[in-house]
Amino acid sequence: MTTESLLERKPGTEESTRSGDTQLARISKAETDQLYDDLGLVPPSNPELQESAAPEIQVRSPYLVKRLTETSERNLFSHVKFHCVKAEIERLGLAHANVLDVGCGLQVARRYLADLGIEMSYFGIDYEAGFSPDAVVDLLALEGQSPELPWQPDVLIMLDVLEHLHEDKAVLEKILCRIKNLCPPSAKLILTLPQMYRLDRFKLPHLHYPEHKIRLTQREWCELVETHFSIERVRGFGVLSVVPYLPMASSKYTPENRLGRLFSYLRGTFFEWPPFKPVDLFLSRVLGRIPWLNTFTNDILIVASPRTNDKSAAQSSD
Repeated sequence: MTTESLLERKPGTEESTRSGDTQLARISKAETDQLYDDLGLVPPSNPELQESAAPEIQVRSPYLVKRLTETSERNLFSHVKFHCVKAEIERLGLAHANVLDVGCGLQVARRYLADLGIEMSYFGIDYEAGFSPDAVVDLLALEGQSPELPWQPDVLIMLDVLEHLHEDKAVLEKILCRIKNLCPPSAKLILTLPQMYRLDRFKLPHLHYPEHKIRLTQREWCELVETHFSIERVRGFGVLSVVPYLPMASSKYTPENRLGRLFSYLRGTFFEWPPFKPVDLFLSRVLGRIPWLNTFTNDILIVASPRTNDKSAAQSSD
């Protein structure tokens, strides 16, 4: 049984509950072992645990788990993204950075940034226990306690996370408030958010990406972030990696037709030719700094500092 079969169960073959719009899939013992294997994790070795009631992993976002486990972490988009994140961390001038990764997933950032030479202590939090984060934290549990951290973070990174959490901007604003409360005054928040990724900024009605709960323009994302943070700079990244998504502009696009196959070929094969990586990084460094162009890059990267007086609090007191 594959990860895909585990995460795309037919109705009536699984027990599931819902928390907001997030489905929790309950997985049996055998399926749990298979999922551990597919994720590259080691299941519990205690014989008593194995012989007792079958342990369960609650998969909060089945589609996203499937995507992360099946996608190469060394792709064109990730190459450019992590080089840009590295540049922003280096810009802070820290000899050694304490990096808190919010929504760490499979902790690709830990490996990528270490390979790029960033001297850091790393701590990753995520609501998917199956990813084995350093702490399981549900940002949607708005009244939940903050995680115990081994140190005060210098940098919080939140890379392509917010769009997966909720469709209501008011809920995202509260999540940003929780994140701000994790930040000492001197810390920096580095976010990446989609723009031309699956043409999100255009909010085309015929496109539906199951795990993107919300699609916003750059201005809308910035307005949301500014409720609890002061934005210092915004840049775009990912120029060549936008090209595969252009066939999606057609209202006739489906993943199964010729346009869908063209998208899959361009993203999975053609633009994964290694020489494209330095080219796209160069284009991102040059064009991503131009304000009217960076809304047409794959993602935007925002660097921000926690506000001492939130806009939301000021507005409510008016």
